[in-house]
Amino acid sequence: MIDDHEPLPDPAALQLLRHYQHGDEWQDRVARMPGVSTKELTRLHGELLAHDWLEQNTGAVCLDRVGVVALCYRVTAAGRELLAVAACQNVAPGDRAA
Repeated sequence: MIDDHEPLPDPAALQLLRHYQHGDEWQDRVARMPGVSTKELTRLHGELLAHDWLEQNTGAVCLDRVGVVALCYRVTAAGRELLAVAACQNVAPGDRAA
C-alpha cells in the first residue's frame, strides 16, 4: 500500500514501471531508455524491485533471443496501485514527483 506521506518515486522510475504495465504478462527487460544511462536504468529496476512495485521472473527466463532478457518483469499489485496514485496526481512521464 502506498503511504500518503511518502513521495512518489523518480519520474523515470514511473516511466519504466509504466512500460511493464500490461496486465499480468511478463515483459522483456528494458535495455535502453532515452535520457537514462544504463547504470541509472539498472538502479531504477532495483528501486522498483526493492519497493515490490516490479516482480522479477528469474526462474524461467527465456534466453532464445541474443541480447534480450525476455519475459522477466511484470508489475505487481503494489506497482499498479502506485501507477493509479500517480495518475490521480497527474504525474506524467518527465514530471517531477511531489
